[in-house]
Amino acid sequence: MLGRKQSLKGEQVLADYGPEESLNESADIEWVNKLWVRRILRFCALLSLMSVSLNTPKTFEKHPNLQNITFGVDCCVTLLFTAEMIAKMHIRGILKGDVAYLKDHWCQFDASMVFFLWVSVLLQMFELTGIVPRYSYLSILRAPRPLIMIRFLRVFLKFSMPKSRINQIFKRSSQQIYNVTLFFLFFMSLYSLLGVQFFGELTHHCVRNTTKPNEVTINSLAIPDTFCSPEPGSGYQCPAGMKCMKLNLSKYIMGFNGFEEFTTSLFTVYQASSQEGWVFIMYRAIDSLPTWRSALYFSTMIFFLAWLVKNVFIAVITETFNEIRVQFQQMWGVRNPITKGSTTQFFTGDDNGWKLVTIDENKHSGSAPEIFHRMLRSAYFRLLVMGVVLANGIITATMNFKHDGNPREFFYEKYYYIEIAFTVFLDLEALIKIWCLGWKGYFKHSVHKFELLLAIGTSIHIIPQLYMSAFTYFQVLRIVRLIKASPLLEGFVYKIFGPGKKLGSLIIFTMCLLIISSSISMQMFCFLCEFTKFETFPEAFMSMFQILTQEAWVEVMDETMVRTSQTLTPLVAIYFILYHLFVTLIVLSLFVAVILDNLELDEDIKKLKQLRYRQQSAEIKETLPFRLRIFEKFPDSPQMTKLHKVPGDFNLPKVRESFMRQFVCEAEGEEEGGPGAAISLRPGGERRALEYSTGEKIAFPYRKRSLVKTLVVAPPSQRPSSALRRHVVASIINDSNNHRLVLGDSAMLAAAGKAGLKPQGTISSAKQLRVDQKK
Repeated sequence: MLGRKQSLKGEQVLADYGPEESLNESADIEWVNKLWVRRILRFCALLSLMSVSLNTPKTFEKHPNLQNITFGVDCCVTLLFTAEMIAKMHIRGILKGDVAYLKDHWCQFDASMVFFLWVSVLLQMFELTGIVPRYSYLSILRAPRPLIMIRFLRVFLKFSMPKSRINQIFKRSSQQIYNVTLFFLFFMSLYSLLGVQFFGELTHHCVRNTTKPNEVTINSLAIPDTFCSPEPGSGYQCPAGMKCMKLNLSKYIMGFNGFEEFTTSLFTVYQASSQEGWVFIMYRAIDSLPTWRSALYFSTMIFFLAWLVKNVFIAVITETFNEIRVQFQQMWGVRNPITKGSTTQFFTGDDNGWKLVTIDENKHSGSAPEIFHRMLRSAYFRLLVMGVVLANGIITATMNFKHDGNPREFFYEKYYYIEIAFTVFLDLEALIKIWCLGWKGYFKHSVHKFELLLAIGTSIHIIPQLYMSAFTYFQVLRIVRLIKASPLLEGFVYKIFGPGKKLGSLIIFTMCLLIISSSISMQMFCFLCEFTKFETFPEAFMSMFQILTQEAWVEVMDETMVRTSQTLTPLVAIYFILYHLFVTLIVLSLFVAVILDNLELDEDIKKLKQLRYRQQSAEIKETLPFRLRIFEKFPDSPQMTKLHKVPGDFNLPKVRESFMRQFVCEAEGEEEGGPGAAISLRPGGERRALEYSTGEKIAFPYRKRSLVKTLVVAPPSQRPSSALRRHVVASIINDSNNHRLVLGDSAMLAAAGKAGLKPQGTISSAKQLRVDQKK
């Protein structure tokens, strides 16, 4: 404990702009640390990102005015960030001191961004004067500029935690990710070496018999182009009139994948492990070499790399996410459950059964008569509304349009009047709810806000001029209300999306990653002429999103590599592979981790359920524990009791029924009940059990059972006193009922239509048991 206290004392905490925000006591320069200045700088970071996203030659050809606008914005932003850097250097010092400017990681990042801003401004100045051509590879110098978006995002990463705890979290998390990365690289290297040994060069093609090695054209190849094997009896053999010849062509013509050397084989193995185009590589190997090699190689590679290793990545990211959550929970305490405005509920019931009712459910602030309130609470009204929504969805799905020359209004003429009827009915439903609940009570529930939004949107939608407009989406979204028809589906959807904070934050993180990576890729490849995938920001965004979805991402990479020089080709391949590896193995794994975390129960509830399952499994075991098997060796006692009970009248109790009934039916003098009171006697011979709930005494009636006679009556000297027996049994019953109530035993709830204290201690439907969820 002493070491823990020392680690928590005097440690720096992570904040928005690092430690410099706590060093704003200087009287010389205070403006740089003011809140409004920091907000202006964050806004300038967004302006810089927008400016660099518009700074491409193709964009300037479409909108010439943007060239001067982006140059002016870059100049202003660069001057502001330069002034901030100089001011912070004056406050903190450059190299000397414990808090020097260049010793802080965030300050180093800010200084690098200022440097690249100046490089971008000078480069654009040379482009405006004509010194640098428009399509120049020097635009790569602008590629790091989109990282300035991090200055805007790090404000949302503000949290207070000791530095030692943060280092511990990153150390343990990075160790697991490092281990699984080594695991992945091991299999990548293994299959790369096996590919070199198994296949080697795959450069033999079927060509015409008259083709010379140095005069190969596209007309010389087979249609379609086919790989072949020079050895007869293995692989594909060329047809008559053609021969199998090795082609010594450039990789820009033959393709960049293969198994010639280790690096090319590593590139091909990663491409195949992504399950994108791996079958074409396999067929190429089948045509060139014996079939068993490619079948064995590619089947095992897909199993280990595509399935096993990637799923291990998902498991490690999920476990790392959970560990980080546990660390934060230990630091900040147990996370508060999501509660509604009124959470106190109680059990109530009648002859029809039991139900959990909120205390404020019967209270209403609306001015509607009571009959409308009863209609609103009835299940028939809810079923009617769900039926109308379902009918509306089915009728809408039958609408179709035919290209037969008829006007568009001809196809939805009948549907228009049906939609008016549905809209009027659902608008009346919203008005009745507002009338019954009042505005404050109506807007207390989020589902009511969604229903009101649909009612307003569909009401505008039935205007004839707007019927075939974008307001049709409100009509389609009505089907979402059917989620309320299934409580299980509603609970599942709420668990997945929850309050939306974690999943929404992850979606925002993914979008920011796409924007930053799209701007970087656009600046790296916008100088390639006639290459439309990265010439403007929208095309670059769609290309990077295509790689994220793993749909034909190899095509994007190959087209880019073909248009770059031989020196930059390996760097282009490394860039796209690292981006694909990050977004597919880490970002998508984070979505799985967040969804699993939303579906998980709280730690206390999980422990309670595990304890309950353990007890139930122990009860159904056929063999007794070792500590009880010794009693099997004892002979039968002549004082054993024999019980005849009616099957199905009651379930198996947790306390032995024969033992409990001997004493429960013998009550005479403790009607008022002291601390151990269990029963009372009514004039009609009916017994009543006394229980205590929140300080009030509640009686539960039950029917008297006939006494069970023992085979041998014990002598009076061996019988305990009546008061002692009543007190002991009452304590056993109360402890058993309380313990089972804590464990959430379903046997504690009475069946519909039955009253009285059962052997399990069920509660009569004539009374109410409050359950406060806040406790």
